[in-house]
Amino acid sequence: MSPRRAKAVRGRVGDDPATALREHHIDSAERLLAERQVSTLTTREIARAAGVSDGVLYNYFTDKHDLIVAALLRRFSGLVRGFTDGLPAPGTSTVEANLVAFVRATHRLFTDALPMVGGLMSEPALLHRLMHAMHEHPYGPHLLRQPLVDYLAAEQRLGRLGPFDPGTAASLLIGPSLMLGFAHVIPNSPADHTAEAIPGIVRTLLRGLAP
Repeated sequence: MSPRRAKAVRGRVGDDPATALREHHIDSAERLLAERQVSTLTTREIARAAGVSDGVLYNYFTDKHDLIVAALLRRFSGLVRGFTDGLPAPGTSTVEANLVAFVRATHRLFTDALPMVGGLMSEPALLHRLMHAMHEHPYGPHLLRQPLVDYLAAEQRLGRLGPFDPGTAASLLIGPSLMLGFAHVIPNSPADHTAEAIPGIVRTLLRGLAP
């Protein structure tokens, strides 16, 4: 490894050199994405930020978009971990309070993820690649949906909820979370009403629409 490459990956103890350098490139791309629009980044700028020559990037990524997708997927993975941490367990507290916690966690994830996706609207090819990657293993809609489906089914088994399809109920809760998430990226949307809207959504679902 050249002295320049060795300097770039210094501090990644335990990784083999190839893995360490690949992760270092992703680190550098993440830092730039936090400051710049994707459309303004060049391969040369990313290489300079990584402390390597331009051609080194192509030893680990097919093109700039491949690297950008890897960086955005890492950020998305962190958001998903934050979503799953601390979700309520079946049989604890009240069902209503637990569902409010689920919806709020889902809303936070959408609020953080939507700007990341929205920033690629001017790069349709890159957006398509990212969305495709986000629906491949180990990612996918099941990461958001399945914990809620499992929770609802468990509460049914405990007798704290009646008979219904947990998958359908999960969709009815996740959909509004996405809509409320858009309130944070659309100008003049009433984003400040989110906190009071979520409990109302849960109460409406639990009580139903019949008189």
